Amino acid sequence: MRKIIILPALLALAACSASPEEQAADARAAFAANDYAKARILAASALEAMPGNKELLLLQARSLLALGDGAGAGATLQKLATSGGVPDQAELTAEAALLRNAPQVARDALAASTSSEADRLRGLAAIQDGDTAAAAGFFAKAVAVGDNARAFADLARLRLMERDVATASQLADQAAALAPQGIDTLLIKGQIALTKGDLKVALDTYSNAAKRYPTSLAALTGEAAALGDLGRYKEMMAVADTAAEVAPRNLQVAYLRARAGVAMKNWDLVRATVQPLEAELPAIHPLRALYAEALLRLDRSELAAAQLTPIVRAQPGNRQVALLLAEARLTGKDAKGAMAALQAIADSPQARPEELAMMARAAKAAGDSRADGYDRRAKSPSPQVVGGDLAEADAAIKRGDWAKAALAYERILAVTKGGNPLVLNNMAYAQLMLGNHAAALRYADQALKRMPDNASVLDTAGWVRFRAGQDLENAKRLLRRAAEQAPQNKTIQMHLAEATRTGG
Repeated sequence: MRKIIILPALLALAACSASPEEQAADARAAFAANDYAKARILAASALEAMPGNKELLLLQARSLLALGDGAGAGATLQKLATSGGVPDQAELTAEAALLRNAPQVARDALAASTSSEADRLRGLAAIQDGDTAAAAGFFAKAVAVGDNARAFADLARLRLMERDVATASQLADQAAALAPQGIDTLLIKGQIALTKGDLKVALDTYSNAAKRYPTSLAALTGEAAALGDLGRYKEMMAVADTAAEVAPRNLQVAYLRARAGVAMKNWDLVRATVQPLEAELPAIHPLRALYAEALLRLDRSELAAAQLTPIVRAQPGNRQVALLLAEARLTGKDAKGAMAALQAIADSPQARPEELAMMARAAKAAGDSRADGYDRRAKSPSPQVVGGDLAEADAAIKRGDWAKAALAYERILAVTKGGNPLVLNNMAYAQLMLGNHAAALRYADQALKRMPDNASVLDTAGWVRFRAGQDLENAKRLLRRAAEQAPQNKTIQMHLAEATRTGG
């Protein structure tokens, strides 16, 4: 597991042998390396010998801001103000106030400021007030100056909230032109990639951010989430554990650890992660469903049902939670309660096989005459179910959301016995775009076995091999056959040309 946090006690012990000047120099070096936790501790140690040193106070304040400690930064900035302050005192004070969710304090601090950074911060204050229109105006004013990468990134984030991905992408590119490796630039690039479903790009971006900014919680949680979407759960857990060192009681971090634990069926880990935070969890929170599943697998069905019932009441359309509640109630010998949890879903034409199978089990246990009907439907999914999944997959592919497309294809393959070659072909391409080369090759070969002369299937089988760097001669052979079958297909011709040029 990657270790990024130096324990304060050990760092303080090492600092005892250094002079205040050496500690100050080390603090500056740590800040330059974006190791803000180390910079904060070294600056604090040096300040004990030089309590009014403006440079050290400023470095400590900036380190605390980077760590998200608004209260600590605010206190340090007050000390800095008594020493005469610095040119951007107002902006720093406003940023500290925003970290404390005090937008009016931020606005008051910025009353006389006219910089692009001041307008960016006014925009963030407006967002905290829920006034996105005002925020957009302030961000637009800030980006018009053209010198503030963070302003471009914040406006991009706002446009992404409005689902304007194209504009968000353009703004992120402008942020990158000003500060290509800035944390705000990297985070918005990663967020846009996630929105587009381009998990490989998202992972690469967040991983780069986490390496460059080792105490950035947003970078670490983004990296962990991308790894989870790619199904790389052991790596996800390692990154989430590192994030837990940065923020031990952060609910987002706990969710990522629990999500990885559920995927790996490590139920004890899930319970150990969530249980200490249970009292502070909102009534409706994604962690509760993960916690409930862990409790269910650990033979605590009544406790699991207690966690799930409020969620189902608040979110009757949450099929995954309803299915889990039905299982918990059935395990707890409450067959009628299990049926009640799934009734509306099971009676819908869009009911999925796993939902119908659970309903059949509950109905049988309850002595309900409808049990056989549910069982028959579970074994013969309706065309509406498959059609709905196909439509969902097609829509996901059109917008480049490969993760959602793969999930939809997985459901289709499960109910069609994995025999449709075109679905297998599309699944192979989706897995390729997710960076899962082994899975992509497996699905591509299954499709090729069933339709060995189809141009699209031949193209996918060859392209997967080429992109995975495996069996390159066969990759070119398959792509040549695809080009022969469909000589007018520009995509196939492009794939063949690249494979021939790159593969020799």
